[in-house]
Amino acid sequence: MANKFQGKRDANSAEHPLPTPSMECPFNKLATEAFLVFDEAHNETVDVREVGTIIRSLGCCPSESELQHLVTAMEEDGTTQFVTLQKFVPTVSSVLQQKRFQSATEDLILRAFQTLDSERKGFLTRKELESSLTGSGEPFSSDEMEEMWTAIKALRCPSDLDRTLPPDAFEYSVYAKYMMK
Repeated sequence: MANKFQGKRDANSAEHPLPTPSMECPFNKLATEAFLVFDEAHNETVDVREVGTIIRSLGCCPSESELQHLVTAMEEDGTTQFVTLQKFVPTVSSVLQQKRFQSATEDLILRAFQTLDSERKGFLTRKELESSLTGSGEPFSSDEMEEMWTAIKALRCPSDLDRTLPPDAFEYSVYAKYMMK
């Protein structure tokens, strides 16, 4: 006769099932696959400078300080400048499972640009953008700013041409859509 509690779970286990040896965590698999793409020497290690790229390839967008915290937690004893697969997978699997560092939505990006557009013109100039992004918070470097501006210039779309914009300006709604692709 079956135990009357067989097959029942307590409330907490239903919400947060514990992984068992027979249950492969899909987040572990994702983290492992992404890591192995960057493991050029096939020795289950990557340079710490690759960790941000790997994590971002999984759809996470940590700030530089958040990334540094993750790297510090994953580095081998001391600062070896390498991260092992063994340390990477549980850390990144946890990040993925908790949905930490999720990328912004198009609406959130659009609202951020609107915050910078105090005159509500629907566009920003390069000077306005640089002033905002290099002067506060986690500032962009000049290289990052140049890379962003190059992407913006490449997006001179028909909607930009429908109205007259200054030559050093861009319609941020177009760029917000582009960032979501």
